[in-house]
This record gives sequence, C-alpha cells and structure tokens, in this order.
Amino acid sequence: MKTEQVDDVLIIELPARLDAAGVQAVEQDLATVAQNHGGKVLVDMTEVNFVASLALRMLLSTLRTVQPLGGDLRLCGLQPQIAEIFRKSRFDTLFKIYPNRETALAAYHDR
Repeated sequence: MKTEQVDDVLIIELPARLDAAGVQAVEQDLATVAQNHGGKVLVDMTEVNFVASLALRMLLSTLRTVQPLGGDLRLCGLQPQIAEIFRKSRFDTLFKIYPNRETALAAYHDR
C-alpha cells in the first residue's frame, strides 16, 4: 500500500490482490491512515485485479470510519471485472467511483 497527499486529498494505492492475505496485509494500515487523515480519502484501485468479499468489507469499514470525522472515501481506477463486482454487490451505490485519479481529484475540488 502506498500513500500520497495531493492538496487536501490523501491518495491510497492498493495492491493487485485483495484476497484474504492481501486484505490482512493492508487493512490495519488503511484504517489508521484514513482515520488519522480524517478528511478526503481517495483509494486508487488501478492495480487491483482481484477482490474478495473481505476487501469490500474493508472499504466499507474505512468509509464508515472517516464519515463521522467529516471525511469522505472515494474510489478510482476500477478495472472492468472489479467494477462489475461492485455493481453486482451494489457497492457502487455506497461509494463515489471515478474512472481515474485525475477525474476523482477534480471532482473533490468541484464540490
């Protein structure tokens, strides 16, 4: 997991495989950095090519962590097969999802 700050947005890049081992490797760090930032968080999923249900739970849990702090968690760069999983599970109704990082950052600043 890599993090980067662009203006007031914390960008978090997730690893390619978010199976049980992948989620376990990043879940605590993701929750901690998102909570400590407490503001706008963008999860860049460009490299992600596999998600287990645990990954969906992790993202939802992180969203629920930052919202009470006045924060927001958005997603970008979902590959087609990952976007389909989000659609089928209706997670696309819980998150704002953007095609790429640039579009997501622009949307954050267009509020």
